[in-house]
Amino acid sequence: MSEQADTTERPGAGQTSGRPYVIYGLDPSYFTQKVLGFFRYKEIPHEYRWKTLTAAPEVEKRAGTKLIPVVVTPEREWLWDSTPIAFEMDRRFPESALLPPIDTHPVLHVAGRILEDFFDEWPTRQAVHFRWMMDTGVYTSGTEIALNQIGLPGDAKPDAEGEEMVYKLREMLKAWGLDVCRNVGADRRHAEEMEGEFIRLMQLIAQHVEWEDFLLGPRPSLPDFALQGALIGHFLRDPIPARLIERHAAGVADYATRLGEARASTAPDWPEEDVLTETLAPILQYVGLTFHTFLRANRKALAEEREWLAIDIGYGTTRLKTRKYAEKTRRMTAEAIAGLPEAARVRVEEALEPLGVLDVYLD
Repeated sequence: MSEQADTTERPGAGQTSGRPYVIYGLDPSYFTQKVLGFFRYKEIPHEYRWKTLTAAPEVEKRAGTKLIPVVVTPEREWLWDSTPIAFEMDRRFPESALLPPIDTHPVLHVAGRILEDFFDEWPTRQAVHFRWMMDTGVYTSGTEIALNQIGLPGDAKPDAEGEEMVYKLREMLKAWGLDVCRNVGADRRHAEEMEGEFIRLMQLIAQHVEWEDFLLGPRPSLPDFALQGALIGHFLRDPIPARLIERHAAGVADYATRLGEARASTAPDWPEEDVLTETLAPILQYVGLTFHTFLRANRKALAEEREWLAIDIGYGTTRLKTRKYAEKTRRMTAEAIAGLPEAARVRVEEALEPLGVLDVYLD
């Protein structure tokens, strides 16, 4: 069985040996595409390998997780979880940092972290809905995942034995996906919410990137790559969300192309002024009205040791499982805000409180 290799050539200060970083993942994967995106942007030498059925036992044993992607450093450290991986790569390659400096750009830095939290946690509901609740998503991306798992590219035409294996894997993936959709309130009962909120978000992003190259301005940042993971791993890959983007927010596809071509060595500096652009404000307001409603309910439910919570963001009651990881990242962002010097914290509060995205991190 072969595995895909995608190797960059540019050397970096964080590489301590002749070996590249190795990334194990799958092509139609939200977080695999996020990590691949910022590795390419930061021009970090790497090899990309599918996490095949053959490789999985050893990868999972060494990494201590079944999740993807997993990054193996040149020193043979095994890393997982896309956001900590990004922060570690920034530590190793600070010249291509994925967030504006918090000391000089506290407003943009905090806004970037808030958007990162959102794109990592909330559009995943729409991603799994369009993939596993729709026959087209199951067939196209389910097939592609299964092919990657047996060591083949997504457009491969396997023999009869391979076809049978792909069918069995796809059925297993579908069963898993249906469970995920139920757990995150994204099953067929919530189809109106999933489509309506997806179109709304894509339109806000399209409006913003008509005026700005990337989310925080002229230079890509960490939330751009979380969004890239969603777009390349799911929304521009699965037929139904791809058609919705084409119909309602075509500029999002152009943005994804622009982001995929961006490289840190030629990217402009961060904006001189530490201010939010006018077209970013509606996106942040959307985050406050949707994801932060969940974060508040999630925090309360976890404190009360409940497994499920219920919220209403305008489509009736949605029941979701609690997420410990979402509370962990909320606390991390809250700690970053709390650690700001007083003058910087005042600037952050003045910029972000009116948009309704700060209070969930302050109480």
